[in-house]
Order: sequence, then C-alpha cells, then structure tokens
Amino acid sequence: MRVDWRAAAGLLMAFGAALGILVGITLIQASGGSGAAQYEVTVRFNSSVTQDDIDEAAALLRTFDDDVEFLIMEMFPPVGRAAVAAGTSGFCQAVAAELGARSYVNDVSCRPLAGGGGAEPDAPVSTNVP
Repeated sequence: MRVDWRAAAGLLMAFGAALGILVGITLIQASGGSGAAQYEVTVRFNSSVTQDDIDEAAALLRTFDDDVEFLIMEMFPPVGRAAVAAGTSGFCQAVAAELGARSYVNDVSCRPLAGGGGAEPDAPVSTNVP
C-alpha cells in the first residue's frame, strides 16, 4: 500500500486547525457571563505528569471559578487550557506562582481573555500570546 504523504500532511493540518478552532470556541463560550474578569490560563506539563497531577491543577483552577473547564490537549507532555473567571486582583500572578511551583509543571501562562466572551461564534480567535 502506497501512502501519499502530501495528502496525509494536508489531512493532519486540517485536523489541527479544526482542533484549534474547537478549543478557541470552547474558551470563548466558557468565559461568558459572570461579571468577573476573564483570563486564559495555559499550563504546559512536563514528562513526569500523571493524571492525578492534571486533576490537581484543574482543582486549583476551580478554587477561582467553580465552572472552569480545563481542556487537555492530547499530546505528550500534555498542555492544559482554561478560561477562568476570577474577581481576585493579581489572579495571573497567583495562579502562575501556585501552578509553577508544582514539580510536574514546566510553564504557566496567564493573560486577560480578549473580548470577555461577547464575541460571535464566527469571530476570529486570537492565538497570539504577548
């Protein structure tokens, strides 16, 4: 059986783009309505991470927002993303310090979520990280 690598690469790129759009839409939908500031938190785990560690990171995010949905990208080491509604001043510094101190975390980024959830479903989603 002969594999057309260009077709396979094209399908892989299309799948990646669709997955990125799905994550972006989910983050926008998860961010609406509480009146608290909205933040996008990305956690890059390292190779020592376990499922219990990922659950612990999600539980930490839920201390700020009970309804947070912590999405895990299925790759290794995994990356988790969440839109968090937090009324706490200094949220990004607090969550980055708390998660960054965990032995299973390589990096944490946090930034205000652009648009605050008021975007239309077809609006472009920014993936630029300052």
